Amino acid sequence: MNYLAFDIIGDLAFGEPFGMLSAAKDIALVPKDQSSMLNAYGKEATQDDTISIPVINLFNIRGEFNLTMSAIPPCWRSLARKLPNFSQGSESAKFVTGIAIAAVSKRLASPTDRIDLLSKLQSGCDANGNPMGKEELTAEALTLLIAGSDTTSK
Repeated sequence: MNYLAFDIIGDLAFGEPFGMLSAAKDIALVPKDQSSMLNAYGKEATQDDTISIPVINLFNIRGEFNLTMSAIPPCWRSLARKLPNFSQGSESAKFVTGIAIAAVSKRLASPTDRIDLLSKLQSGCDANGNPMGKEELTAEALTLLIAGSDTTSK
């Protein structure tokens, strides 16, 4: 069911499924270097730019990490991130962000007339009529990815 859920999320949010059902694996692409992929938005990523990672466990670890970190007093959070279990959670959160970056980058490199959530975000503007910047677009895409995953997993 997770494969199906992620493929539906990918299709509705980014215009194309992640391919988990067809691959029979919970894999997704993430950038090796998030900032360089952000800066290259609109250009096709190569295999050298990305790695494949298992997704479902990452989302579980990220959820537990964020829940626990929100309960820890802010002054202890930097210390907690250095502990083994917390460093794994922090790394998982970074990979989840990478999934959104790779999906947005791929979608922007292959423009389409298809109406999906990302196309709606792209057409949005701020109060001054300016379109969303790449960081804001990625943050919104990440929200869609996490919300869809959390909703279907509950």
